[in-house]
Amino acid sequence: MSHLFTQWGAVAAPKIMGQVDGGKPVRLFSWDTPAVGGEYTVFLHAFLPELKEFLQGCGWLEHTWFHISDEPNDAEADTFALAKASVADLLQDCKVVDALSSYPIYKKGIVERPIVSADHMDAFLEEHVPHLWTYYCTVQAIKVPNRFIAMPSGRNRILGTLLYRYAIEGFLHWGFNFYNTKYSAARIDPFRVTDAGAFFPSGDPFLVYPAPDGTAYDSVRGAVLCQALADLRMLQLLESQIGRGKTVAMLDGLYERPITFTDYPCREDFFEQLRAEIAGMLSLSDEDHASA
Repeated sequence: MSHLFTQWGAVAAPKIMGQVDGGKPVRLFSWDTPAVGGEYTVFLHAFLPELKEFLQGCGWLEHTWFHISDEPNDAEADTFALAKASVADLLQDCKVVDALSSYPIYKKGIVERPIVSADHMDAFLEEHVPHLWTYYCTVQAIKVPNRFIAMPSGRNRILGTLLYRYAIEGFLHWGFNFYNTKYSAARIDPFRVTDAGAFFPSGDPFLVYPAPDGTAYDSVRGAVLCQALADLRMLQLLESQIGRGKTVAMLDGLYERPITFTDYPCREDFFEQLRAEIAGMLSLSDEDHASA
């Protein structure tokens, strides 16, 4: 679900349009609406129970993830906490995750399940934070995985391996089909403009291209990301056969140093060797099962 409150501090309501008495859509709330204690709080307490009932009726609620805001920093911790508290009772039976790269805020308990940017993962991994998710987007450009057009495909492909190695439970992906400029002020032609009008790195705002029939054309980066997720699935399959300890040991043995979010192999032969090792170990496992 979309964030319930604005980015950068959760100080206001997001822009919400609605029909009143069957009339034309009008703006109900926006960034000039305080996040807590006013009409927006009243609205959420009426809206969220109805939304949850609808999702439950469709069989979707258990697969729905709610968000409070986005990446609060230390100066915004209090406003984020107030916004979250205003809907806590409404979401106590729901899944809630939030992008958060500040470990001190996590330590305060304001966000129970953080989605940590790839360039801040080390602090959370060192503290063995459970149920970690990760993401990358506009600013994750130095060392860590990403899939900007200018990057070698290895930095895109390694994602699946890292997700497995560190038992990351989820990956939040930006962006899929953002065909606009900064703040969505204007539309762009993604076949000619790949950087949101010189606002994002090329390749950051979208992974697919719009097709005339309303579907999407894939990109090289999308195909590589698919390979990365296939690597993840193959490692999970191997783990189901031989256990996580042996699978991690095999993976760690393919690189001269511990694989981390800032130090990892990008060579094509690494991924070829990874697939070959997995296939070989799966074949041996199949033979063991056949002879048992």
